[in-house]
Amino acid sequence: MISLKNIKKSFGTNEVLKGISLDVDKSEVVVIMGPSGSGKSTLLRCITLLEEINEGTLKIGDIEIKAETHSRKRGNEIRALRQRTGFVFQHFNLFPHKTALRNVMEGPLVVKKQTKEEATKIAMNLLHKVGLGDKVEMYPSSLSGGQQQRVAIARALAMEPLVMLYDEPTSALDPELVREVLQVMKNLAKEGMTMIVVSHEIGFARDVADRVIFMDEGHIIEEGTAEQIFGNPREQRTRRFLNSVDND
Repeated sequence: MISLKNIKKSFGTNEVLKGISLDVDKSEVVVIMGPSGSGKSTLLRCITLLEEINEGTLKIGDIEIKAETHSRKRGNEIRALRQRTGFVFQHFNLFPHKTALRNVMEGPLVVKKQTKEEATKIAMNLLHKVGLGDKVEMYPSSLSGGQQQRVAIARALAMEPLVMLYDEPTSALDPELVREVLQVMKNLAKEGMTMIVVSHEIGFARDVADRVIFMDEGHIIEEGTAEQIFGNPREQRTRRFLNSVDND
């Protein structure tokens, strides 16, 4: 489903990703953890080429893109790759002047060129799916942070992605709103959605993750099942990080 081979990314002289290789199978849920500055968010942005990779190859489904390959087809390939991925950011990035319904309709209307009737039906179904069927005509300013993030998830799902990417989707939320967002994500995992989640929510990772990856300083330091990583991590750096999270 997803294949990353030797992905490197630098910003000026700062090498953020130092040769990341990772394969994610269909319906697999992978949770990525690590300290600030370890490269987690940059890795997600590179998967969708929101950040161009300096070296390596990435593949999602049948679309493969190599670093520094320039061709007439590249723009089309990048658009096709992005249509295969749904991205949920820390901050919701909703259109403030559009209702929840119109926010979710935007992708199907503009990108997929669906009719208003088709887009409305998809958006309504997805807003009910994330528990917001009674909020469709509300604007983001009238919604809680957790509700806005659920609209953002519905908006990403409206593009019918092969994989969902989440960049610390609960980090901007008050603690009491975290559960409602994680529950939506758990439901999607149960339905077989392929997911890569950058998160420090250990309880969520224990419940949902097929694999947990620990990153530090641009490298994958350790990976394994949630039981192995949280119960008996092999690397001292992983143990130090988990102890710091548990003590927060």
